[in-house]
Amino acid sequence: MRRLTTALAALLAILCTHAIPASASEMQTFGKPWCKGVPVHDYRAPLEALPPVRRPPEKLPFGPRKLSLYAFSFPVVVGESSVGFGFFDETFPRRTLHLNWELTVRVSRIDSRGEVLRTVEERTLRLEEVSHPDEIDLRLRVPAGPALYRYDLEFHNLQSGELLGSYSEYLRVVHRTFHARIAVNRPTFRPGQTAYARVENPGTEGVFFGLDYDVQRFDAGGWVHYPSGHPGGSLLIGLSMGGGGSGWCMRFHVPANAEPGWYRFTKDLAPASRFRHERMYTAAFRVTSS
Repeated sequence: MRRLTTALAALLAILCTHAIPASASEMQTFGKPWCKGVPVHDYRAPLEALPPVRRPPEKLPFGPRKLSLYAFSFPVVVGESSVGFGFFDETFPRRTLHLNWELTVRVSRIDSRGEVLRTVEERTLRLEEVSHPDEIDLRLRVPAGPALYRYDLEFHNLQSGELLGSYSEYLRVVHRTFHARIAVNRPTFRPGQTAYARVENPGTEGVFFGLDYDVQRFDAGGWVHYPSGHPGGSLLIGLSMGGGGSGWCMRFHVPANAEPGWYRFTKDLAPASRFRHERMYTAAFRVTSS
């Protein structure tokens, strides 16, 4: 139970402090390509220009059949953090694994061509008989300043020194920025048409949000809830979108008797690292006469 609690706490910390995958972007698309989202800022572009590397497989060809590797924080990291890998043994109940490995992990700062500038941190582990592989921590620290890095793993036979496998993974560290917004697919609509608004995140920090949103109409000098719109509500943390992503639409079918004028979608969004600091974001559109 202690190990499970520690693992869950570590996972929550990672989700709350890093640019996280755009898990919400593929949801609630209503069959519209625009709602599926596109990158509004590609933070991975510098990594894709680097020379190819042999990336760590989920299953090591020289390891126990049901031992898996999983990654922390790749490929874009927001600010100072830790990156690396962990082990997961699919066998239950737990067993003792006879690994017989000398494992070296290293983080190096690199230039835009992939050349090593300096080693940031390196650690070597001797793994003989292991009862709890989930407790093996292969994470290393990376500084907060924007830069490119390469994470390397080298597996050697503990007795003979034979190289069993060598793998690498690139990562990029970026400054923390939060620039969440919502956007409407068109500026104007007529009665009978449907307006769509999606969440967009051009910043680096992940954004959290719930299912709720509202549609309002500008009337008598102020914005009021539109009765035929979506019911409003409080922020329910449940969806996330990584830095540079977009998607997850809200929908409003303009009634046949809708009065011409200004309308808007409203939705609460929050930074992943401060999800209690949500605030309302808006995206306005105009309804014209038919």
